[in-house]
Amino acid sequence: MADLIFYNGTVNTMKGQTASAVAVAGSVIQAVGSDEEILLMADPGCRVIDLQGRCVMPGFQDSHCHLLLTGLGYERLNLRGVTSVDQLIQAGRDYIRENQIPAGTWIQGEGFDNTLFDDPALPDYHVIEAISTEHPILLERVCGHVGTANRLAMKTIGFDEHTRITGGVIDLDREGQITGVLREAALDQFKMRIPKPRLEDVKRCIVAAARNANQYGVTSVHTDDLEGAELHTLLQAYRELEEEGTLTVRVWEEIQAARIPVLNKFLEMGLRTGDGTDYFRIGNIKLLTDGSLGARTAYMREDYCDDPGNRGVAVYTQEELDEVALAAHQAGMQIACHAIGDGSVEQCVGALEKAYQSDGVDLRNRIVHCQFGDRELFARMARNHIAADIQPSFTISDIPYVACRMGAREEQGYCWKTMLEEGVHLGGGSDSPVESFDPIWGIHCVVNRTDASGQPEGGWHPDQKLTVEEAAALYTTEGAYLTFEENKKGAVAPGYLADLAVLSADLFHTAPEHILDVQVEMTVVGGKIVYSR
Repeated sequence: MADLIFYNGTVNTMKGQTASAVAVAGSVIQAVGSDEEILLMADPGCRVIDLQGRCVMPGFQDSHCHLLLTGLGYERLNLRGVTSVDQLIQAGRDYIRENQIPAGTWIQGEGFDNTLFDDPALPDYHVIEAISTEHPILLERVCGHVGTANRLAMKTIGFDEHTRITGGVIDLDREGQITGVLREAALDQFKMRIPKPRLEDVKRCIVAAARNANQYGVTSVHTDDLEGAELHTLLQAYRELEEEGTLTVRVWEEIQAARIPVLNKFLEMGLRTGDGTDYFRIGNIKLLTDGSLGARTAYMREDYCDDPGNRGVAVYTQEELDEVALAAHQAGMQIACHAIGDGSVEQCVGALEKAYQSDGVDLRNRIVHCQFGDRELFARMARNHIAADIQPSFTISDIPYVACRMGAREEQGYCWKTMLEEGVHLGGGSDSPVESFDPIWGIHCVVNRTDASGQPEGGWHPDQKLTVEEAAALYTTEGAYLTFEENKKGAVAPGYLADLAVLSADLFHTAPEHILDVQVEMTVVGGKIVYSR
C-alpha cells in the first residue's frame, strides 16, 4: 500500500501523458493514474494530500551549480547588488565590524559586478585595502573567473610580479607591479592556497544550500564543490549527511582535475563516474578551459569588439586539452568542459571528439555553458555524443554587454534552439551562486527570452525561443539523461524515485507571459516532504 498520495490535480509525467493522482511507497513512485484508482491504495497510515487543482512534476534537476560555494556564500561577504566602489568598500567594512572578525583572519567576498559601476574598471588592491590592510582579503567578481586581493593576501599566498601560472593571468600595472587582479587559473591557484573550511562548516553550508534549492523544487544537483573544500573532507561530509538523513538533494559531484598530475592523483583513489548511492555519486571530471564574457576572459575566435587585441584566456593549448580529455575518457570518467567563447568551445569539441572516437564509448561528455558557437560545431557535438549544460538565466543576465562585447557575432550566442535542432542534448543549470537555483525563472528565460518586466519586447533573438515542454525537459528528463539515470529520475512513473515538485499551476497550460506567476508549493525527495510553502 501507499505511504503518500497526491490526488485531485494534474500530474505531468514528462512521458507524454497526464494523470490526476500519484501514489508513493517508501522512496519510489508506486502508481500514477486517476483519483479513483490511486485513492484505493491508501491505508490508515497513508498521508493523503488534496492538490486542489495544483500540478505535480518530476523534481527539478540543476545540471550545473556549486552547492557548497552557494552555502559558503551565505556566510561570506555578499557583494551582489553593489553599484559603486564606495558601496563595495562600505559593505566590506560593515561585514568586518558586524562579525567582529579579528585581524589576520581571511575575508572572502563574492558577487560584485563592475559593469554596474560608473567606472567599470575592475577594482584593484587599493580598493580592497580601503576595506582593510589588517585582513588578507579576496573579492571575486560575480562570474567567479576574476578576483582582486589586497597586498597582505598576495604576500600570504606568495604571489608577486614574478609569479607565472599556466592558463592564468596576474595583472601588472605599467611599472610591472601587481594590481591585485587575478584571472582564471591564477585565481584558482590562489584560492587553493587559502585555508579550507572544516568538516562541520562544509556540512552546515551544504545543508543550507540544499534547503534553498528545495524551495525552488530542485531535488538533484550536478555540483562542482572542490573550490570550497578538500576532496577527502567533501566526501566525508556527504557520507555523514546521507547517514544522518539531512541531505535533501541528490548529488552528482564534479571533480576539478585541471592537469594530468591532478587527474592521476584522483584516479588512483579508484573512484569512477557513477560510483556511489542514489544520494551521492561521483560525476564527471571538470575542466575549466576559459573564463567569462563579463570579464572578457571567455576565449573567442576573434577579438572582443570593445577590447581590440583581446580574445580572452585559453587555459589550455589544444594539445594539452586533448591529452587530459583522452586520459580521463579512457579511465571511464565522464568529462565536463567549462567553455563559453566559441574559441574554447571549438577546442573542447575537438578534444572530446578525439576522446570519443578513440574507443566509441559514449560517456555523455558535455560542455558547460557553451554560449557561443555555430551549426557546424553543434552538429559535431551531436555526432560525437557531446551534450551541453546551458544556463538559461544567462540568456537574460548577459544582455547588457553581449552587443558591445560581440558586435554582429551576438547572433551566434545562446543558440539553444539551434542546438536542439542539431540533436544536442541540453541540460539546464543555474551555476549557483552566480544565478538563483530557480528553474521556473530559467524556463521563463528560454521560453520568453525577456527579463521579468517583459523586455525586450518580443524577446531577445526570438528565433531561439524554446517551447515550455522543451524548457521543462532541460530540468527533468535531460538532467537525468546526463547522469545515466533516465530510467529512475526525471519523470513521474512507477518504479522511479519519488522526487517531486508540486506547483501552484500547470506550466504546460500557463500562458508564457505568466510563467513567473507559477510557484513551488512543495518539494518531495525520496518520498519525504523536504519543503512546503
